[in-house]
Formats: sequence, C-alpha cells, structure tokens
Amino acid sequence: MPTEDQYRSFQSSSDNRFKRNNTDVIAKHYTLPLSRMAVLLCLLFAFATCKKDDPIDNKAPETFTSVEAINLSGENRLNSVIELQWWGTDPDGVVTGYEISFDQETWTFTPNQDSTFKFSIDAGSDTVDIDFWVRALDNDGAIDLTPAYLKIPLKNTPPEIAFDRDLLPIDTAFNVLTLTWEASDLDGFETIANIQLKANDGDWVDLQYTKTLVSIVPDDPKSSGQSPSKIYFDVNDVGPSLEGLNVNGINDLYIRAVDIAGSSSQVDTLTGIYFRGKSHDILITGAHDKCPTNFYPSYLGALGFDADFINMESEGAKNQPRIWNPTLALMLLQYEVVVMYASDVKFTNAQTSEANLLIELASSGIQTFVDAGGKLLISSSFANDMDPNSALFGILPVDSLSSSVGFARLPTDSLAIGLESGYPDLISGEFITLDPIYPSSDAIPIYSANLTPVNNWTGPNTVGVKRRLNGKTNFIFTSLELHRVDKDEAAIQGFFDHVFNSEFGW
Repeated sequence: MPTEDQYRSFQSSSDNRFKRNNTDVIAKHYTLPLSRMAVLLCLLFAFATCKKDDPIDNKAPETFTSVEAINLSGENRLNSVIELQWWGTDPDGVVTGYEISFDQETWTFTPNQDSTFKFSIDAGSDTVDIDFWVRALDNDGAIDLTPAYLKIPLKNTPPEIAFDRDLLPIDTAFNVLTLTWEASDLDGFETIANIQLKANDGDWVDLQYTKTLVSIVPDDPKSSGQSPSKIYFDVNDVGPSLEGLNVNGINDLYIRAVDIAGSSSQVDTLTGIYFRGKSHDILITGAHDKCPTNFYPSYLGALGFDADFINMESEGAKNQPRIWNPTLALMLLQYEVVVMYASDVKFTNAQTSEANLLIELASSGIQTFVDAGGKLLISSSFANDMDPNSALFGILPVDSLSSSVGFARLPTDSLAIGLESGYPDLISGEFITLDPIYPSSDAIPIYSANLTPVNNWTGPNTVGVKRRLNGKTNFIFTSLELHRVDKDEAAIQGFFDHVFNSEFGW
C-alpha cells in the first residue's frame, strides 16, 4: 500500500468552501382541525420549556469525489500521473479543508479541492491499485467519519527515446562518433532505469539514465573492421566498452530506454553512418574557401610527412562536428601534431545557432589538446567584429588585437620577416588585409610584417608567435594566412621544415 512518499501533489485549481445557504421563510395562515391544533399546542409548550442557551450538537461534514469509482482494468488502466477532485458540504457550518490518506492511518491536510498526484510503481511491477481516502473538516473541527474512497487502477507506461538527428554527423564521422538523444516517461523521468545502446550486431550496453550524450572512440583508431570502442561522456569521463563498431565502414546504431518496471521503449535506429578511422599521427584540418585543399598536405608531403586531412569547408561544412565539445577534443587527442587553418568566415554552431569563427568553435578542443602535450600549428585571421573579451585570447598565444580604426595591409611582394633563426622571410603574392597581434606574456614573436596602415590604423606589427612548454615549442600561431605568402615556395617549404623538424622535433 503506498505511503505519502509515493506521491506528490501540486497546484490546486480551486479553493472553494461550501457555506450554509440562507433560506427565506414566508409565513402563511392555515385553519387547522382541533386534533392537529392540540398536537401543535403540545409542541409549542415543549419548545417553550427549553432554555434558549441549550447548545445544538454540531453535525459532521460530508465528503465526495468527482467520480464514485474508476472501473478500468487491463490495458485501460491509468498511468501514474492522476488528477483527482473532491468537495465537501456541511449542514450547519463551513468546510475549512480536507485530509487525504492512502492508508487511513496517515492523513495530510490540504485546503484544496483538487490535486495532481504522481504515483510510483514498484520495480518489476506492471500494475498497481492505489487506495485513496479524503475527508472534510468543518469550522468547529468536526471530521467526516465516513471519508470518500476511490480505488485507482494504474498501469506502468513504457518510456520513450529518440536520437537527436539535428545534431548527428551529416554522413561521416571522423575518428569520433558523437550521439545525443532525448528520453521521457509519463510515469516520471526518474522511473527510467537505464539507457541501452548497441552498434550493429554488438551487445546492448547499459548507460545511466541521466546521460544524454556519448562519444564513441575505437580502442585502436588505426584499425579497420569491427573494433571494440570506448564510450566517453566527456573528455575525462569514460564509460563502458562498446562492441561492434565498424571502423572505415557503414554502421547502424540502436538505442532504447528501460524503466524500473522492466518495460522497454521502442528501439530508435540510425542507419548508414560511415565511420572513418585515422591513418597517420599528423592531422591537417580547417575551413577556408580560398585556401587550396592541397596547400598543407603538399608541403608536408614534400618533407616526407603523411597526414590525415579533414576539410571542414567541404560542401556546406558537412565535415564539421555537429557537437564541437567533446567531439573535437577527442579527435585531436588521437594525434601528436595538428595543423589547423581558418579565415574570418563565421559558421553556425548547430547546438547554439550562434555564428562563430572556426577557431572559436574549436577553442575547447584546442585547449584540451595543448594541455595534454599535443603540438599545434594554427594559421587564421580574425573577424572585424572580434570580441576583445573572447576566450580565444586566453587559449592562443595572443593577448589582444588593435582597437584602432582603419586596418592594416601587407602589399604585394612585401615581407613577413622571420625574427628567429630558421624562420625564413615570407613574401606576399597579393594585397593582404590582416590582423597583427599583441603577443601574450608567455609568447615569443617569430614574425613581424612591413605593414601599410589604412585609414589611420595604428597597432602592433607582430603576425606570428610561438609558445614553449617545458623548454619545447608546442604552439605556433600566425594571424598571417600562410597560403597567401607563398610567392617564394622555397621559403614556405623552409617554414614547414623548421616548424616540424626543429620546433616540434618531428
């Protein structure tokens, strides 16, 4: 039999109280027979002999429910969220409130005449009958000695769950597959026992019911075919293993929710997700509509460095993560060196619908990768409306940009001058509008530029910096887009040679 702890009530929709009606009595004259007259005189005599202060016993109120019975059974039973209504009458006073009970031992006072209750069904049970009593109280403290009663037949409602398809990879997952979903249960979200996930013909894996997002990473990212994988709830929150993920192949994913009564939701299925694994230990990735896709791969290839390449600009940015955090961080952490390039073009964040620079979308992953000891080269310009308080200025080796009006330009055939041995001077092949930077306190300038101010612009001339960790360079950033200073191809080749062989020790 349920106790008070097995239900909740909220928001009464009524606080009506029932009062005795005033009744108008209209006197009329009658002619009575002698026998009736005698009886009437006796009654009047008896009434006259009573003292006017003699008390009249208070009458207890009566209680009623909106329905006398709920005649439901089998599949027609109610779910665990029920709205009940009741009222009371008092023949000689005012109903001041009600007491409700589920066992006729513990009573709870309420001034309301209706409430919504959420009942719980014990684990392993499919149905339950709830006993409900309610009794009215009047202004003299009298309680209805015959409470109104209802038997409430309940049936467990299976949960529901569905993948959030708006936040799924468009067609290919690169090294990491991030999934998110929504689950619900009419009996209450807390009645969901767990979420179960399956890849292809692998086994179901149990997840905590509070989890709504997972990222799947193969134990061996360079493997092909079905591979055991790890489930991540966040970068540092590792869940159970998942069998059956097909690396470098097509995958079907399945999800279902199971409640405490053992009822399962319908299975939701994702089909045709291609999962591409890694092949090398260097990653080149970025988005720039004017950067030739072979620029970075060709210069690194000339040095004998093979790299994985993910073009995030490709066909409407379909290769960008739909959920950036933790997807990008888990992707970058699989590599030893990452080269990232971008422009001042903003992309819509699928999660927030806000427009951000690529390096802003990637900022959390960048920080995680560098903190873990990864080596990173980024070449990117900034937007004209760059927020001076952007978190990027705490992640990049950059303190800030100039707040001056106008802009800075590097004319054709002008130089970006190397400030350290090994960094060759780079020559522009076109007029370039760029964003010189103020280095952060822990940054070392490696490039300055012969700038031409336009419209009274003033500011720094630094366009390239590096940061060292434990005496070794691990982060190089240039606000000068490298593919635009490639007029001297030997110089650009020398730049990559120095960065990879000398700075990164590759």
